[in-house]
Amino acid sequence: MSRAPIAERLPKKRAVLEKDKLSKRTSILQSAAFLLQKKDWAELSMDEVAKRAKIAKGTLYLYFPTKEDLCLRVHSADYETWFLDMEVFLSETKSIDAEFFSKWFVDSMDRHVRFLKLLPIVPTILEKNASIATIREFKLSLKEQISKILPLLIQAFPFLNEQSGFLFLMQCHALAVGSWSHGFPSNQVREAVKEDGLDIFVLDYKNFLKTSILTLLNGNKIT
Repeated sequence: MSRAPIAERLPKKRAVLEKDKLSKRTSILQSAAFLLQKKDWAELSMDEVAKRAKIAKGTLYLYFPTKEDLCLRVHSADYETWFLDMEVFLSETKSIDAEFFSKWFVDSMDRHVRFLKLLPIVPTILEKNASIATIREFKLSLKEQISKILPLLIQAFPFLNEQSGFLFLMQCHALAVGSWSHGFPSNQVREAVKEDGLDIFVLDYKNFLKTSILTLLNGNKIT
C-alpha cells in the first residue's frame, strides 16, 4: 500500500478529532452554564457538570483544570451577551440621558442573572485559580467588547471621550462588584447588624448602583 492514501487520510482524521474536542468543550460549557443558572458557584461541583455533559470527570479536567477556570469561561460568554444587550440599547434607543442609562444598567442585571451571580467573585475567586491562558483570553474578550461599545457610548453622551468613557465603564464595574457584599451580606452579617442601628451598612443594591452611576455620568458631564 502506498503512503499517499494514508497521508491524505490523516488531515481528515485530525479534523474529526478537533471537531469532537470542540463538541465536548461546548457541551461542558453549556452544562456548567445551565447548572449555574440554577445554583450559586459554591454549590456547583465538577462531578455534576461531568454527569450532565455525559463525560468522565477525568475528561472534564482535561478541558478545564479547575472549577474556577470553567466558570470564568462561562462568565466570559455571559459578559459578551451583556455587552450585546448594551449595544442594542445604545444603538436602537433614540434619546438616552443619564437617568435612562443608569436605570437600564440596573435593570439589565435582572435579565442576566448568571452574569450577576459570578461578577462579584471574578477578581477574588475565579481569577485566583484559573489558568493564565484563560485569564488572558477573558481580558482580551473584555477589551474587544469595550472597544465595540465605546463609540456608541460616546455618541449617546458626547461629553465622554475614549479615555473617560473607558474609565466610566471601569467605574461602573467596580461599583457593581464592590457594593455587592453590602447589598447581599452573609447570614452572619445580617444577624450582627440587627441592632444598634448597624443595618445602615446593608445597602439597597440596585438603588445604590443606579444613583452611583447617575452621579458618575452627571459628574463627567460637568467636568
